Amino acid sequence: MNDPSHIDYGALVGWTGSLSGERVTLRLQSVTRPPPHTEDDVHAHVYMLDTNQAAQLANYLLKMCDLSPPDRVNRGLLARLFG
Repeated sequence: MNDPSHIDYGALVGWTGSLSGERVTLRLQSVTRPPPHTEDDVHAHVYMLDTNQAAQLANYLLKMCDLSPPDRVNRGLLARLFG
């Protein structure tokens, strides 16, 4: 795991994700050259995570950037009425 020959370096240029039951499929796109980019410059990496791993990754990135999670938007009627 610490073998430097197995480490890919690049700049993140896009991502998508999908949820299928308890699994998250995360597709990251990266490039290794400065712009302008061609389609051949973009490399895709697909990772499968369970929902717990996805939440841990999200929290890790938020803490790393010194940010807090966004407030929940979908609050029930009673919660909105009684704070």
